[in-house]
Amino acid sequence: MTASFLGIKSPVPYRWRKSMTESKLKYGMNFAFGGTGVFNTMEKEPNMSTQIDFFQHLIEQKFYSERDLNSSVALVSVAGNDYAAFIANYKGGNNNMVSG
Repeated sequence: MTASFLGIKSPVPYRWRKSMTESKLKYGMNFAFGGTGVFNTMEKEPNMSTQIDFFQHLIEQKFYSERDLNSSVALVSVAGNDYAAFIANYKGGNNNMVSG
C-alpha cells in the first residue's frame, strides 16, 4: 500500500527472494512478516530483530550495491502485537501495568 501511494512497485517479500528474477529484485525487498512484533509474539514468524538481521546479512553479502542503498527508502513500522502478546502472557505482578 505504501509503495502504490509513492507510485513505485511493491518490493519482493524476503522469503520469495530466491525465486525472483533480478529485474523484480531491483524494486527492493520487504522483510515484514504479518503478526510479528519487535519481540516474540504469538506468531512463529521472525520478530523485527531477526528481520533486521536478514537485511544486514544481505548488505554484508553485497546483495544490493551502495548505489542501490543510497537511493533507497526504508520504512520501519510497528503495531500492537507486542502489547497483545504481553497482555496474553501476563502472569501476576502489578495489574496497573495492563489496565487502561
